[in-house]
Amino acid sequence: MTTYIRTALSASALILACLGSPLAADDWYTHPFGELRANFSDWIAVCADDGAGPCRVVHSGRDDGSDAVFDYRLTLGYNDLTDHWVVEVMDRGMEHALNHVRLDFDGQWIDLAPGAWKAGETATANVAETFTILDPALADHLIEMMKAGNVLTVTYRPIGKDGTAQFSLRGVTAAIDAVEARYPRAAPVAPETAPPAPERAITGDQNTPTKPSY
Repeated sequence: MTTYIRTALSASALILACLGSPLAADDWYTHPFGELRANFSDWIAVCADDGAGPCRVVHSGRDDGSDAVFDYRLTLGYNDLTDHWVVEVMDRGMEHALNHVRLDFDGQWIDLAPGAWKAGETATANVAETFTILDPALADHLIEMMKAGNVLTVTYRPIGKDGTAQFSLRGVTAAIDAVEARYPRAAPVAPETAPPAPERAITGDQNTPTKPSY
């Protein structure tokens, strides 16, 4: 599949890149759930079993008027089986079988090809309102875009409740860096700049004509 990439450097893009730079870490602490945690602005680094278990970094939030623990969540988890990170997206009302997924990083978007994601979480397919990106090259590419970005907007079809979820990226770089520094086994091999998008994605920006396949 041909990959289409359009890149524009501007003052606003440089500002957004700066916003994605590492933030100062709070001290690690043991949560009552038995997890080792550290807070980084809008993100939390979490390691199970007081630091002895698998690690992940998480951003979550609630819809206006909701009393749920969270209504949307973006999780970057380290996969011990592949030595890579995986990306999990949860949004309240998301249908189980999706036919279109777009990830928009401050106007730079990626349409995922069919087969680039699976329903459910990494180890459990029957988790509702969630999809997971397991492909290592694609996940690493998306994480590099998160580090350089400010806001990630995920849109999907069928729409379900509203077909969109928005995630702050403020603190994601620091959270990832903290996990990698504490547990070097979790560090992905990544270049200094984001690599070209893998074949499982088509990329563009807000000026690129596009017709999603709903």
